[in-house]
Amino acid sequence: MKINRQRRSSNVEDRRGQRASYARGRGGNNILMNLIMGMVFSRAGRKFIIPLVLIGVVGFVAFPDQMRGLINALQGSPVGTSAPQKPNAAPDKSVDFAAAVLGSTEEVWSQIFAKRGKTYQPTAMVIYTGGTRSACGSASAAMGPFYCPGDKKVYLDVSFFDEMARRMNAPGDFAQSYVIAHEVGHHIQDETGVLARANSRQNALGRGSAKANAVQVAVELQADCYAGLWAGLAQNLSSVTLDAGDLKEAIGAAYAVGDDTLQKKARGVVVPESFTHGSAAQRIAAFERGYKARNADACT
Repeated sequence: MKINRQRRSSNVEDRRGQRASYARGRGGNNILMNLIMGMVFSRAGRKFIIPLVLIGVVGFVAFPDQMRGLINALQGSPVGTSAPQKPNAAPDKSVDFAAAVLGSTEEVWSQIFAKRGKTYQPTAMVIYTGGTRSACGSASAAMGPFYCPGDKKVYLDVSFFDEMARRMNAPGDFAQSYVIAHEVGHHIQDETGVLARANSRQNALGRGSAKANAVQVAVELQADCYAGLWAGLAQNLSSVTLDAGDLKEAIGAAYAVGDDTLQKKARGVVVPESFTHGSAAQRIAAFERGYKARNADACT
C-alpha cells in the first residue's frame, strides 16, 4: 500500500507519552475533607493545625511534585491519562500511517456524503499508549481499537498492530488500514443514526442475550462492509494506491478477528450465540461486498 502522496489528517490527537491522572471521586474527596475538618474542629487538631500548615507550606516549596502526588492519591485513583509526563513522543511510522489512512477515509466519505447532498463531519483519532480516558470510559491497550459515540473519536493504541502481526497472524499495512477503516465505519453509523437505533434495540432485547448479540453482529458487519467500500474507492477518490496482496492482508485480518477464530484460540469451543462481531466467514463476506459494490447502499 502506497501512501506517500496521501494527505495526512489533521484530526489526530497524539496522547502518547502521558501518565495516569487521578479522578476526584466522591470517596477520595471525603477522605481529604474529613482529615482537614477533623483537625479544625477537634481540640487536638486546633493545637497542631498551625504547625501542620507550616509543614505543608514548606513541603510544597521543597517537594512540590511529591506533595501534589500525595493529594492526588487521597483524592482518587487513576482512571486515565491527561497530565503529560513528558512532551508527546516524536512522530513514528505507525502514527504517520494512521494519519494517512484517516485522511484517505475523510476524502472518500466526504465525496460519498456530497453525492447525497450532505456534509461529512470527520471523526478524530486518539493515538495513545497503555491507557487513556474517553467519553465512553477508560481505554486500555487490551481493549483494542474502538469508536466512542460520546465524543465521536476513534481510539487506537498502535501497539495493537504489533499484536495483530505476532499473535493474530495478520501482518501488513493494509490489515492495519482495515482496522482503522472499520472503526471509521462505526462513525458513519453514528452519523447516520444506525448506532443509536441499534443501542435502543439491544436495550429492549436485553443486553447479553442472543438476540441482542445478533444486533451487535449486524452493526459490526456493516462496519466491515464500509471498510471494504473505502478500500474499493480509495484509489479513485484519494491518493492511496493498493499493492498486490493488500486485499489478502485485509481478508487475513478479517479472518483473524472473527468471533469463531478468537473463541477457538481462547477456549477451543465456538459459541455462536455469544458472537458480537460475526464469524470469520461473515466478516470476510461483508468486507468483500463493500469492496466489490463500491456503493454504500450495498452495506445497508
